[in-house]
Amino acid sequence: MRRGMPPWQALCALVNMHTTRHTSEEQSMSSFASPSRVHSAAWRAASGALLSLVVAAPALAQAQRVPSAVAQPVVAEALLPQQARQVLAQLPGKARMKVRMARLDELFSRESNDVLVELEDDGNDARDADAPQTRERRGLRKRDLLARLGKGAELLEDFDRLPMAFKRVRSSQALAALLNDPDVKAVYPNVAHQRMDLQALPLIGQPYAAGSGYQGQGTAVAVLDSGLDYKRAAFGNCTLPGIPSSCRVAAATDIAFPDFARDTGSFHGTNVAGIIAAVAPATRLIGLDVFTAGGAMTNDLVRAVNWVIANKAKYNIVAMNLSLGDSTKSAGECPGSWATTPFANARAAGIIPVVAAGNSSAKDGLASPACAPGAVRVGAVYDSSLGGVKFSACSDASTAADQVTCFSQSSPVLTLLAPGSTITAAGISMSGTSQAAPHVAGAIAVLRGSNAAPNDTLDATIRRLMASGVPVTDARNGVVTPRIDLLKALQNIGQPAP
Repeated sequence: MRRGMPPWQALCALVNMHTTRHTSEEQSMSSFASPSRVHSAAWRAASGALLSLVVAAPALAQAQRVPSAVAQPVVAEALLPQQARQVLAQLPGKARMKVRMARLDELFSRESNDVLVELEDDGNDARDADAPQTRERRGLRKRDLLARLGKGAELLEDFDRLPMAFKRVRSSQALAALLNDPDVKAVYPNVAHQRMDLQALPLIGQPYAAGSGYQGQGTAVAVLDSGLDYKRAAFGNCTLPGIPSSCRVAAATDIAFPDFARDTGSFHGTNVAGIIAAVAPATRLIGLDVFTAGGAMTNDLVRAVNWVIANKAKYNIVAMNLSLGDSTKSAGECPGSWATTPFANARAAGIIPVVAAGNSSAKDGLASPACAPGAVRVGAVYDSSLGGVKFSACSDASTAADQVTCFSQSSPVLTLLAPGSTITAAGISMSGTSQAAPHVAGAIAVLRGSNAAPNDTLDATIRRLMASGVPVTDARNGVVTPRIDLLKALQNIGQPAP
């Protein structure tokens, strides 16, 4: 553990499960130096410094933390490992199936677990997540569940636009009671997600689309990332979000631990937001900082999605970009992901989740949450011939436009491809599926702009991109995926989607 680490970071390091980094890979073309070391150094430097600007943004009233003074006190005697095994052995199969993305024996071996709890939910509630009666009904069920668990559980945070809550379960008996409760649909561990770190614009036809007036007018895109340095020229020289009128950033706020920094030393979120701004010059940006030094924890990501749903109408948020992921790998969709219900609720509210496929070079599976149902999953291609290229985890002896990059994770359920190698935006150059995803998020903003096809269903918007895309075959596995072509997607904008 690093000396001088703040106590809250030390606690996270001890309690939370961490995953292998999927760092977005900044490439040095001249020296082929390992980019992961550059990012690690920048991150360490950023975590030791505190920028002086306090970001003005909407209050997080929709996803309230429960102050420690009012959280339910918990007194529970820790079980011996043998007793815990006995409790686990008596757990019915139906209850066992409720644990997602974790091993039961690992959860039962701990004295305490911080978990995301998802309740059974009516499909109509997802469509009416913002309605007061829906929020009241969900809130009552959550309170009833907590009462049934008694002193064995503690509410850490509620997400009022989602059928989910963040709880601390203090004993194996309480964990078993939680899993046996008929109102509980699933339980997820709180794990860390890592960043999935412009010839690109002509490749996807963006200059011609923008020249024809299609720029994402009247829309906004939420960027769930490391922050957003909105004072850069690429965002309209903002002094604060929304100020002056030329400012492209509508809001910027800390979702995870409040560090009051516009972005970390990596400027990963700034680069991602800069790509969206370049693809959709009229869309507004919302920067939601979900990262701490250890990564983006699951509960912070759920809080961010909750925030986006709550503020959908205020900003007309049409897409949210998640250039991040964990170390898991799924060949197909992963309905057991923590993101399944949040993404379903986001889509019901009219918001398309766009997620980076992952940078592990796996040719047979995607990271989570890219694999979650409802996600638009984006892999990376080169935008031009760059000769031989070496990244920290892999290398390509030769490169060409529309060649899938060696680091891009692949699967038959991949949705789209977009440029993701050495993408310069907002004055920063990076490579990764992190950079491919925001090309798609920006394209969605353009297609759902007020002068394009704002009344399309979400699926229709995605079909326009898929049907008009350039088919690209991944030489590693033969999977064919369309690379977005924004200009072609706009050519039949007055006609029903394919």
